Amino acid sequence: MLRGIFRLLLRLAALVLLVAIGFTGVLAWRGHWFRDVQPAYAGSCEALELGGSAEDIQLDRERGLAYLSLLDRKALVGGGNVQGTIVRVDLNAPELRAEAALETQPEHFRPHGLSLYIDGAGRRWLYALNHPLKRGEEPERVELFEELSPGRFRHVATFSDPERFVSPNDLVAVGPRQFYVANDKPAGGLLSAALQQLGIGASPLVYVDNGRAQIVARDIASGGGINVSPDGRRIYVSETAAQRIRVFEREPVTGDLTELERLPLGTSPDNIDVAPDGSLWIGAHANTLRLIQHFAAGKPAPSQVLRLTLRGGSAQQQDIFLDDGRLFSASSVGVSYGPMLLVGSITERKLLVCRGDTD
Repeated sequence: MLRGIFRLLLRLAALVLLVAIGFTGVLAWRGHWFRDVQPAYAGSCEALELGGSAEDIQLDRERGLAYLSLLDRKALVGGGNVQGTIVRVDLNAPELRAEAALETQPEHFRPHGLSLYIDGAGRRWLYALNHPLKRGEEPERVELFEELSPGRFRHVATFSDPERFVSPNDLVAVGPRQFYVANDKPAGGLLSAALQQLGIGASPLVYVDNGRAQIVARDIASGGGINVSPDGRRIYVSETAAQRIRVFEREPVTGDLTELERLPLGTSPDNIDVAPDGSLWIGAHANTLRLIQHFAAGKPAPSQVLRLTLRGGSAQQQDIFLDDGRLFSASSVGVSYGPMLLVGSITERKLLVCRGDTD
């Protein structure tokens, strides 16, 4: 009897081991753990020191202003009760510098994803995700700021929905009080989280209209970034775990989404910037093992910015910027402004400003 139980336990242990090895193998394959990243960029770069990291960047191309989600995320990961803000950079100034963009802000503010909305009359609103200090225990929030004067905003509203803002990573505004929120984790337990790492999505995509939230997609494989087409009819979502971009058609009145296509990238996408020509500029993570090691031990993590050109049902992918992490680690966003490329990071306390041929 005991021998039988022992043999059964051995078989179960062997099965668990095989499943663990297989799961790790799939993660290694999907995350390109053994990819050798060679630095490449057709231009030159310099650093603009910030004192915190710019995880997301929003451009006001009409005015040449860049808004940065500024927070000392290294200190935050280390357990510090740090606060952040939003700063702006005038890209047409002879010398670039970060200046305050907010007249007022919430008492506790740790900004992440940003979105700028400009209406037909030229009025501007700036949205920001606001993480609590104790994520998973305290509610996640979305903060709304209204422009008072060019490049200066005041806080006007807070939105929250604990059931649907599960683990928000990015957002995109489609109106003064309308926006989508991409969650990067599912609402379920460990099984849902494990399946998501295999590219099987379970994270909710949420649409909010005047404070009323509804789930418009339930199968996002870790929503790392989201943006909207220039005409407002398409929504693009970075599925970081599935290494692809999901494209949805948007119903303007209801906010409902209809899936159009899935665009594989071969890398783990993060934030998306939509250029005036409709191309997508995507900050990405070329090696997820190196990214994990970066957070755990401070080792360099590769940075990548790619451009996705959508034409007639086809997508052309082009690497714009690649670095092995020694110049700039853990890129999360890349945006273009003429010949200028701005690269932000999850952890680097600086903005990378590159100049070259980005056409």
